[in-house]
Amino acid sequence: METMPRKKYANTLREVDRFGNVRWYFRIGKGKRTRLPGEWGSREFADAWRKCMANEEAPPAPTKRTLQWLVDRYVQSAAFKALRESTQRARHNILKVVCKTGGKVILSQIDRKMIAAGRDRRADTPFAAITYLKVMGYLFEWAVDAGVMTENPARGVKKPKAKTEGFKAWTAEDLENFYAKHVEGSQARLAMDLLLFTGLRRSDIYRIGPQHIRDGIIEYRASKNEEMTYSPVHPTLATILEAHQTTHMAYLITPVHGRPFKSAAAFGNWFGDVCAEAGVDGRAHGLRKTLATILAEAGNSNSELKARFGWKSDAMASLYTRSANKRKLAIAGAEKLNENILTPHLHSVRGKQPKD
Repeated sequence: METMPRKKYANTLREVDRFGNVRWYFRIGKGKRTRLPGEWGSREFADAWRKCMANEEAPPAPTKRTLQWLVDRYVQSAAFKALRESTQRARHNILKVVCKTGGKVILSQIDRKMIAAGRDRRADTPFAAITYLKVMGYLFEWAVDAGVMTENPARGVKKPKAKTEGFKAWTAEDLENFYAKHVEGSQARLAMDLLLFTGLRRSDIYRIGPQHIRDGIIEYRASKNEEMTYSPVHPTLATILEAHQTTHMAYLITPVHGRPFKSAAAFGNWFGDVCAEAGVDGRAHGLRKTLATILAEAGNSNSELKARFGWKSDAMASLYTRSANKRKLAIAGAEKLNENILTPHLHSVRGKQPKD
């Protein structure tokens, strides 16, 4: 058997066919193969090898740093992988949609005007436009930090105004209709009691089980922002949970298979169905708003609401405390008006009888 000669030519590859013929190729990594003529070490072989080396060692063409190129690196970065899976999925889905039309755009061509144009294309869906600006901002902020770009083109681009009051808060009539439809001991009633007494998000409520109760308080780290939430168990809820026997790590289970819900979406869809059965158009998040309103009107401070609902800043808590304070001031003002109003109908306002 022929012994393989000692290699002195880099990037060469030896192959032997089924007839014992030896062939030599030039190849760098997983690049293309080039057949080298002549015997190993011959002048013909060496000349061909040098020509290949000269061509392969030429400066490679610069990589086109496109938006798609940036996104591919961003989703593999430590910053992206440190995000919650749900956040990763949401951002990646948005970036994939953006790259379908703009993936080939060179990074140096992306400026505030282009980002604003993307916002304006979503003018009919302002919340989608706001989310688009947020995600692009995160992407380019990472690019600046990674040294790929010198500035964030999304910074300073104004967000559109989205007028909405969000999920509808539940009314007393809504609650009466729900409780009238779903009997005590049902999963629908249990879900309502848990949501109404704790104010937890749907992304958290379906996970709550006996293991989360410590010294009469439900302690749970919110999945949305990883803030700890503390919900003292109301005596009524404590009685309900004591009567509810569960062998699972979650109180709420699916009506068909009798197992905990697999996701917040699955729970939300089911709860929406049981609301519809009761003729109520409210949803789980609406109960969170209802409880926040009740607590704010009862005098809870911003700090107390933040600890209860897992809000990081005063912004959300202030929405409820400001509204509650306005309501109290309006009522107090009306009482003063009743005492000082100038009207000929004094008997109806002040309880006085008109003179004969």
